[in-house]
Amino acid sequence: MADWLWVLLFLALAAAFLFVDPRTAPLALQDEARNANNALEMYLTGPSLVTTFGFQPDLWNTKPPMLIWLMDLSMTLFGPSEWSMRLPSALAALGTLLASVLFTRRTTGSLAVALTAGGMLLLSPGFFGEHGARTADFDALLTLFVTLALQRLFFAVHQARPSVASLLLIGALVAAGALTKSIAAFIPMVGVVFYLIAIGRFGRVLRQTPRFALAAATAVIPLVVFYVLRERAAPGYVAAALTNDLAGRFSQSLNVPSTPLFYLTSLPVGWFIAGPFLVAAPLAFSKLPSRAKLLFFYALAIAGFSLLVLSTATNRALQYALPVFPWLAIIAALSLRHLVGMVSGAWRSNRRVEAITLGTALGLTGLVLVQQSIDWRYHRFPERDFYPQASYGDLFATLAARGTTAVTVVDPGSLHLGRPGYAPLLRWHQLVWRERGLVAHRVMAEAPGLSGLLASCQPAVIAGWTDAQAVGSCEVRWSKPVGRSAALSQR
Repeated sequence: MADWLWVLLFLALAAAFLFVDPRTAPLALQDEARNANNALEMYLTGPSLVTTFGFQPDLWNTKPPMLIWLMDLSMTLFGPSEWSMRLPSALAALGTLLASVLFTRRTTGSLAVALTAGGMLLLSPGFFGEHGARTADFDALLTLFVTLALQRLFFAVHQARPSVASLLLIGALVAAGALTKSIAAFIPMVGVVFYLIAIGRFGRVLRQTPRFALAAATAVIPLVVFYVLRERAAPGYVAAALTNDLAGRFSQSLNVPSTPLFYLTSLPVGWFIAGPFLVAAPLAFSKLPSRAKLLFFYALAIAGFSLLVLSTATNRALQYALPVFPWLAIIAALSLRHLVGMVSGAWRSNRRVEAITLGTALGLTGLVLVQQSIDWRYHRFPERDFYPQASYGDLFATLAARGTTAVTVVDPGSLHLGRPGYAPLLRWHQLVWRERGLVAHRVMAEAPGLSGLLASCQPAVIAGWTDAQAVGSCEVRWSKPVGRSAALSQR
């Protein structure tokens, strides 16, 4: 009971750290806004295998629809909002933290190590930052399913005869991950094969081939069935998915070009907060008890193989490594326990100077890392607040409060896939506020013949408006400015 109280306290503090803010951050322009449009259109038209953008099959965001289904469900329960869009990712992140703490407690026998691993995961900017726990992206949900599957698999491969039910559960969890982000769910699983070969247990698993084959089939078949049904519903999907989610990821970069050392150089210097403690991993491994040593090596095999595969792809981004973070946290927590043990051993042996020196170094390192994490959490992710499109929600809310029911928005959008006019954040707010009674018609450029109330949040557009009224960072004006101020105040 005492352990559970500590775990529940940890979860409460984690939820406060992750999700309590004075204001709701607007949707991020990249990826999150696209997912939000997919989910909102499904909410408006009904559940479907086909995700849409502009109410046409989306052949750019070709991920399977598990996350979109959950976002649709969340909006059905709570209504369309940034909060309801992000709820599935938020619950997935808390689920990953809880699973990581309970799994580490069970495998190491130490609540302190378990809470340390959970804290290292929680405080990692790669876990709570963009595309992570706080945004409506695929990676937090994928991480939950993959983490749960790998944890169950750890126990299964060390049993002489794992139950069919446990293997089916593992397969179902992997399938859920695959229906979230396609083949990304399978990458960490292959690391387990290397682990089994290294510890000499691969033969035992081979002798249980029918059972493990059943788990593998359970993991793969739902994704294959989805692809078949999705292709029948809207032809062209499979070809687009293979290009976007497989061939394209390995042959071309969608992000800022990087080297194959991208993950090895990025994770330890801040995105995974406990990177400095990984330096002691080789020393800690040799001193661990046998069960903890197996856990350490299991986590290392998963993290190492996953990062190797991700590094071979041309397209690299921090969020792709998010399923690795729980395992890095376990390695770092075990390494820190060894370092703390060295301090304790030195103190008991009357090597007080050594104990004080090492203990002070560990304490200062921990304080610096926590300070850096807090800085990242509250000060390092401001970009979305400066997207001009992010301001339309506040603009429409202000207009609706004044009784406005129709407005024409002038916004050229941005270039996307070689085509101009991409404005997913504006489109999201158009759809949301249409449901609330405000119709926002959008034009890409101001032209003769426009009448009524005009509005824009794009600096390039409002720079030429001399007779407009500011609404936050946006402006509104009448296309025929007779009585504009009085009419606006009445509306």
